Amino acid sequence: MKNIYKFSFIIFSFALASSFLISTFAIDLKLKNFNEILIGFSLSFFGLGVVIASLIHNLIRERFNLYFTLVSSIIIQLLFILLIFFQFKIITIVIITFILGITNHINFLTIETYISTNFKKKSGFYISLFWSSAGLGAILGSLIIAINGVNLISYYIALILITFQFIPVLIAKLNVMNIKIEIVKFSLSFEVIKNIRFILLCVFLLGISDAGWSSLFPAFLIEKGFVDKDIGQINFFAGSIALIIYPLVGKLIDKFNKIKILNLFISLSIIGLGILYFFENYYVIIFLTSLFYLSIGSIFLINFNIINSNLKNNLIVFGVASYSISENIGSFLGPNIIGGLISYEINYFLFIFIFVFLLIFLIFNFFAKKVNGGLSGT
Repeated sequence: MKNIYKFSFIIFSFALASSFLISTFAIDLKLKNFNEILIGFSLSFFGLGVVIASLIHNLIRERFNLYFTLVSSIIIQLLFILLIFFQFKIITIVIITFILGITNHINFLTIETYISTNFKKKSGFYISLFWSSAGLGAILGSLIIAINGVNLISYYIALILITFQFIPVLIAKLNVMNIKIEIVKFSLSFEVIKNIRFILLCVFLLGISDAGWSSLFPAFLIEKGFVDKDIGQINFFAGSIALIIYPLVGKLIDKFNKIKILNLFISLSIIGLGILYFFENYYVIIFLTSLFYLSIGSIFLINFNIINSNLKNNLIVFGVASYSISENIGSFLGPNIIGGLISYEINYFLFIFIFVFLLIFLIFNFFAKKVNGGLSGT
């Protein structure tokens, strides 16, 4: 359990730095009057970086241990973030977000695979704890924006947060150096993909929703009259509410039918987004945004847990990698598609997510009938 806490501290620090920087970009681009198409395009390259990281993960892991790649990732991030002080252009943001995607995920994929393989019976709870740490990092990033707003100081703060990542890595040095995962030949991966193809399709749609929302929700709020500090406050309070409840969802997933829980969260999301369309009250937005964050995080976790439950230990690395690739192809396409649609009409924003949740409901309940909805590890 101590190892889980140390790994969670690592993902907390990386998520804090990257989510703060990407949220700062999202708000700053809108404030500088870039349109939604360019905002979505520039931030979508984080997802492309994650896809590349998933594809080269085994190659990197055969040559370098986790400690080496963690330290190298921080140094690379520090070097590339300096570009923003020389020119604030779309190409600069594309490069930085792409590098963040690769350097974060090449490490996260190893840790997620290790946890799923070695703690299979409680993987729902442990993975939810691990991801909750990322959520904590993200909401603290929002808190900084709520206090400071978005300005030149924000980019100096980003440098400090990236440097802070060294602390948990050094604390967990002995633990991460001992992490080893089985490297399986890629010829086995086609059968894995076939077995979980409907889940991967849902994860792809979730990637569209997650990245599309995080990239363009600030633009949506600015169009509705909110300012940078308001956006930070909304994301901080909404994220905090979701974060408190999220580990309990992990416990539920380990004990109860996953599909029923998934249907519950889909229903709540659709209802919440429908209500949000008619209300622009600050407190209503916080509550319904927290419901969206909790729902999408829980649906992600259910999909991840089903993959873990249906694969043998030596194939979990492919399940996790396939999950990441599917999610982040969606993460790359989502901001571009949604940015293009709302550049014509901002009120399309909420309806896009309602449509995506309906698709996920249909896939799970009418196509993926053989999906294991029982206990974790069974």
